Amino acid sequence: FMPDGISAGTALAPTSVGIALRLLGEAGVLQENFGQAIITAAFVDDILSLVLFNVLFSLGGDFDAFKTIYAPLIGIAFMAFACVLAVKFWPKFLKDYLLARVPSKAEGAKISAQDEALFLFMFALLFTYATITHFLGTHLWGCFIAGMSFACLDPPHHAHHVWVKQTKRLTSWMIRIFFTGTVAFSIPLQQLLSFDAFWKGSIMGIVACIGTKVFCAPFMGKARWVIGWAMVGRAEFAYLIAQMALSGGMMDEGTFSVVIWALLYATVVAPFVFRFLLNRYVASEGLGEGAAGTGFSDSDDDSIYAENNKHQARKDQDLEGIDVAGAIKSKPTEYGQSSPGGDEKALDAKAVRNLDENKGKGGLLCCLFFKKVVVN
Repeated sequence: FMPDGISAGTALAPTSVGIALRLLGEAGVLQENFGQAIITAAFVDDILSLVLFNVLFSLGGDFDAFKTIYAPLIGIAFMAFACVLAVKFWPKFLKDYLLARVPSKAEGAKISAQDEALFLFMFALLFTYATITHFLGTHLWGCFIAGMSFACLDPPHHAHHVWVKQTKRLTSWMIRIFFTGTVAFSIPLQQLLSFDAFWKGSIMGIVACIGTKVFCAPFMGKARWVIGWAMVGRAEFAYLIAQMALSGGMMDEGTFSVVIWALLYATVVAPFVFRFLLNRYVASEGLGEGAAGTGFSDSDDDSIYAENNKHQARKDQDLEGIDVAGAIKSKPTEYGQSSPGGDEKALDAKAVRNLDENKGKGGLLCCLFFKKVVVN
């Protein structure tokens, strides 16, 4: 049972945030309560899976108290500290100090100097956090924490767009090469195609991999089946855990083949059932109407990024007529600085822009997790 059973359980634990995020975004219900519950639960699920992952590979060989007990505890404390930084410190530091000091490029540049500086800072923080958590067990934990650190930046999704715009082509090919050279080449085809692995993997896939997730939200009302099937999806991290357990001698080829079959059931079946149940629930509740723009996917990044820049340019043109200089010289009012005569109130361009951008927008993804759990 140990370590094969623990390795198999750890491989089945993670939920695919990407699948749920994409389908909820396409349906325009990402900001609904059940949509935020799905994303928050998926993130917590992945965090716990990373802790399990760390503990799992500390079990190999002789017992080491630091690797097995203290390193995960230090990692959790570090993650909590990074969460507070993500909400309280990084947004203000980047906006008011770092990016504000970056000189602007000439008009017409494909990417602004501020976005270049933001990308460089994101990469530096990724390297720093990954190095810290590498000494605590796994660099993947630091990568996860670094990604969450930019979820609360203003405007929403901008950091995500900057990162994807610069890395998506390289990432798409590197992911294919990486998983071909690791997971795919490590699958024992003879064992995988055996009847013994198939029937055991089918039982594990239907009962342990799908059933336990489907029935995870009985208290969520009408959305319980939508939430349950959203949690079923598995992605590359689950396969990576299984492959690393195999290469580390913590799982034999037979168990590995069974786990692969179980993961295949969830990977193939979950998106189709989740999409069907989500569309039916959205239609029955009248949700998502006129909200198509609230979601996003990687394929939409270029168009969204370009549209945001055009929208920003239009807002800048609309603000050209505001007498900011005259307003600053006058007596301040409750809304900012009064206009020269004191009869009209004027806001500086930055304040008007912030009011327009923040109007009607709520938190997204782990911003909800940070602001409601960490801050409040």
